[in-house]
Amino acid sequence: MSSDWRANRSDDEEDEQEEVFAGRSGLILTVDCSDYMFVQEGESDSRFVQVLHIIEAMMRNKVVTNETDLIGVVFYNTKNNPAPETEEELQPGLVAPRQCAIYLPLGTTSVETIRKVRGMRESKDLFDFDTKYGHAEGTSLSNVLWLCSRMFSHCGYKLSQSTIVLFTGNDMPHDSSTSEYQQALVKARDLQQKEIFVELVPMSGNFDCDKFYKEFLCTVLGEDMADFVPPVYEKSRDRLLYRLFVKSYKKRSMAHLKWYLADDLALGVNVYSLRRSPRYPKKVRLMRSTNEVIVTKRVHMSSTINEDGAEEESKVILPGEQRKSITIGGEKVSFKSEEVAHIKQLLQPGLRLLGFKPSSVIDIAYHLRSCLFLYPNEGYINGSTTLFRALYEKCLEKNQVAFCMLIMRRKQPLKLVALVPQQELGHDPLGEADRHCGFRVEFIPFAGDIRKLSMLEEITVPEVTDEQTDLFKKMIKKVKFKFHPSHFEDPSSQNLYINIESLVFDVEDAELFDSTRPDCEKIDMKLEPILSDMERLFGEDPAEAPKRRRNVGENNDGGEPRAKGARVLPANDEELLQMVKDGKAQSLTVAMLKEYLVKQGVRGLSQLTKLGLIDKILDTQAD
Repeated sequence: MSSDWRANRSDDEEDEQEEVFAGRSGLILTVDCSDYMFVQEGESDSRFVQVLHIIEAMMRNKVVTNETDLIGVVFYNTKNNPAPETEEELQPGLVAPRQCAIYLPLGTTSVETIRKVRGMRESKDLFDFDTKYGHAEGTSLSNVLWLCSRMFSHCGYKLSQSTIVLFTGNDMPHDSSTSEYQQALVKARDLQQKEIFVELVPMSGNFDCDKFYKEFLCTVLGEDMADFVPPVYEKSRDRLLYRLFVKSYKKRSMAHLKWYLADDLALGVNVYSLRRSPRYPKKVRLMRSTNEVIVTKRVHMSSTINEDGAEEESKVILPGEQRKSITIGGEKVSFKSEEVAHIKQLLQPGLRLLGFKPSSVIDIAYHLRSCLFLYPNEGYINGSTTLFRALYEKCLEKNQVAFCMLIMRRKQPLKLVALVPQQELGHDPLGEADRHCGFRVEFIPFAGDIRKLSMLEEITVPEVTDEQTDLFKKMIKKVKFKFHPSHFEDPSSQNLYINIESLVFDVEDAELFDSTRPDCEKIDMKLEPILSDMERLFGEDPAEAPKRRRNVGENNDGGEPRAKGARVLPANDEELLQMVKDGKAQSLTVAMLKEYLVKQGVRGLSQLTKLGLIDKILDTQAD
């Protein structure tokens, strides 16, 4: 019977196994196609081509971050409205209003859609844009937003979030005295009721939002006009062009638990993960000849072996008939799946308070794995926030940490944790707090997990002079920098997705920027003034010793690997038994040991390892 595949997985992987489906999000990119958007300024591309650059980057990001999200492209201020090129792009019941055109219908991002945007961007005449679409002015913004709203309602999915991104360089699409101005504000209130967000990307450096878009965006987002921050073209463009090589995860709790302070007192808490490993696309086995996906299926079989070792009968074992077994005292004990689950379930999931200790007992050497975060859950138990806040403030005031036993979910072993109170600290470039106020869950090792290494206890600490210490203080100050995790991208995920994109789009020499590589030239330039002092105090770097080849002996003059010694084989069963008794069974094979035991009339040897066969031979001789 095969062993449980979860046995070899770490606790981090078990905690991250649960994936919460947060729904699809829809994104419609609307582009102003007036004449001024196609004017090329100097050597730089036209504004329309820059928009196509941004759209392509956003679509490539969607493939990596969340491939199930929907994205569409709409052109407005166009003279013509051409029919869809394929039947797949035709959406029944959806007709674009005057001076509007649907370039890409709302759907999941694919290679074809990205190639369609890239092909228009690289084409000299933009796929004959002037003839096919043309240019116009004065398109009613309310009609454009009505079309986008209809596209969201006809997409066939219930969207968790709907967003319209507006690319334009015209800061005054309608005069305040016109009816189109009032219609746009009415449509903005409709979008707010439907929870459809609008994001503006100004395609001009001197874009003035106060003329029209300040009131319009505040109406859509339901914000106060005094708190409105106008978007800047450079920042908006750089943010949308920024490549993301990790999946975006929703802020969902890993577990809803009860924190038991006593037998009759508990409060509800949520557990959050502060770190998550990136998940790469799964490998798919394909048939070499046809490129069809190969589907594998595992079946557990039970076989009956006769006295001669031949298989007599085999049948499929259903899940209810399967057993897990372990050898104890030479006897095999089997358990049902329900019994195994009952053995693993020592306590119900939850957090149980053991006591309080000073925060000084938390040593950095006890850091077993990444921390979790604890926050109250008022919806689970009423009054949890008040009690949680009182504990949090008292632990901060008295500099105490709470030691608890944690069981995250059923059939999971106990964990010894320390709840460390922390205050909110700083914000990252995206405005998210670097550290939230609450309890940080530190995993503490048990007594049996701590080892004493003799190599660390016997080591002698070299003597260091004050002059050497001061010199390295200077070196640390020179190469010191402000660290934030957002400054470093995972090079393995970058390399994976860049190679996939270059293979799909036939791109040669794809550029990979590894932000984890140190800038050696900059470091050398900063340390150049103190290099002479370092050589004077510590001497030059010792030359590396040549690597020693394995299996090279003193008598092997040619430097070739020494051949292994010949395997010592027993002449008969008595010699094999003597080799086992003398502890020289390393040269014996499993087949030899099984053959000897079969001659002795022992059965059931298929599941035994080599050590088990040796123990079986010794047991038969003792009997």
